[in-house]
Amino acid sequence: MRARGFNVIEFVVILAVIVAMAGVVVPIMSVSRTSTPEGRAAQDCHRVAAAIQQFANDTHQFPTGVKGATDLHWLHTAGTLPANNVFASGTGAHLYDFLVHNEARAASWKGPYLERDVGPDPWGRSYLVNVNGYFNSGERVVVLSAGPNGQVNTSPSATIAGGDDILVILE
Repeated sequence: MRARGFNVIEFVVILAVIVAMAGVVVPIMSVSRTSTPEGRAAQDCHRVAAAIQQFANDTHQFPTGVKGATDLHWLHTAGTLPANNVFASGTGAHLYDFLVHNEARAASWKGPYLERDVGPDPWGRSYLVNVNGYFNSGERVVVLSAGPNGQVNTSPSATIAGGDDILVILE
C-alpha cells in the first residue's frame, strides 16, 4: 500500500496557485494603502527622502545652501505652510530649487532627483524637511507632513511622529 502525501508535481501546482493568488492580492492591497490621504502623504515623504539622499550621494553635500553652505535650516514644497512650524528656526527655501533645479550650484549634480514637483500634501499644506539636522546634533533630518490637522506636532529631535504628523527620518 502506498503512503499518502504530496508528490513533487502536486507541490509545484499548489505553489503556483499560491503565487498566482498573491499576484492578485498584493497589488490590490498596495493600491488601497496609497489611495488614502495618509498613504499618499507617506508615499510622498518617502519619495522626497529618497531624492534628498540621492542628491547628497551625488553632490557630496547637503541641500542646505549654495555649494553646501549651511545657511538654510528647512525646506518646503508648494502649499500653505503648516501651523506651528517648529523647524522654521532659521532660513527656509523651496525643495524644488535643490532637487529639480541646481540652485545649489553643485558641480556633480545629476538631477533632477524628482520627476515633478511634489506639491502640497493631500490637505493642501507644504511638506517640510528639517535640513538643520545635518549640522545640529540635537535635531534629526526629517521629511514631514503635518497631517490632517495642519499642526506640526513633531519636535526636531523626535524619533517618532507626534500627533497625526506623517514622518520619514533620514539616517
